[in-house]
Amino acid sequence: MTEHPLDIFKNSFKELGYGNYQQGFADYELRWLPTVRKALNENWKKYSPAPTWQGESLLGKSIVCQMEQGFGDYFQFMRFLPIFKAMGASHVTVLCHPSMVYLIGQFDCVDTITEVWELKEVKEADYWIGSMSLPHRALNAPKQVRQLFPITREKVVGSEGYLEFEPSDIEPNKVGVNWAASRGPLHFVKSVSVEAVRELVGLDAYSINPETDDLFLPLPDDGWKKDWKRSAQHMAAMRCVVTVDTATAHLAGAMGKKCIVMLPNEEFRDWRWKNGVWYDSVVVLPTNKWNLIPELLEKA
Repeated sequence: MTEHPLDIFKNSFKELGYGNYQQGFADYELRWLPTVRKALNENWKKYSPAPTWQGESLLGKSIVCQMEQGFGDYFQFMRFLPIFKAMGASHVTVLCHPSMVYLIGQFDCVDTITEVWELKEVKEADYWIGSMSLPHRALNAPKQVRQLFPITREKVVGSEGYLEFEPSDIEPNKVGVNWAASRGPLHFVKSVSVEAVRELVGLDAYSINPETDDLFLPLPDDGWKKDWKRSAQHMAAMRCVVTVDTATAHLAGAMGKKCIVMLPNEEFRDWRWKNGVWYDSVVVLPTNKWNLIPELLEKA
């Protein structure tokens, strides 16, 4: 009996968790099938009429890359944007949330950044692709391109950090803390009690929790909660970040900022934090090792 596409898609997370990226990202491509989207009750939408890029040469061609899903996914997968120019693209358009424009603008390989899907560069591009398909394309690119974008358990391109920001003028070298995961099905599973964070970190730390500061030091009221550039500038002034599994962790890793991620129980641990090293600066700690945080902070 032929395996249902939904089962193959779900299995992709196991393969990715094992670090079997070749198989995992190939299976993950099934997320765009209508039957899979319907079964998952997802409304992902392709915003360009252009055919999906299947990895062929882009010499002299234009392509639009649609950034997908959550902000953490934006941070994790934007490292692959240079692959388009490596494949010969003449014009690269990135379709993204407006709060991400400045960050993606750091990539010289991007010619147009927009949130407007009706834009000519989006509607008339030669090809389209979702950003979370880029690892699959990198793994199957010609050898000379594939070598520029390694994806193995030991090394992923850009794992040393690929975003850079001038630090803001907050008091430097303090720790930043975020104990609340993004609002979604696993919000309460991935979030941790603020009491636990206080005990491990102390109160002489900045809150980078967009919902509340609790007893921690507040960041300036400069719009950082809705502006990833301002968040990154504040983070650049910190010596370390302690956070749960949310976009905060991915931003820190993309900047090469020392970061400690407090993970939930194993059954809820995301594939990104299992076997591969997507960010050299990130230390992931299961619940039974949270007690190491004070020691790690002393060394940070």
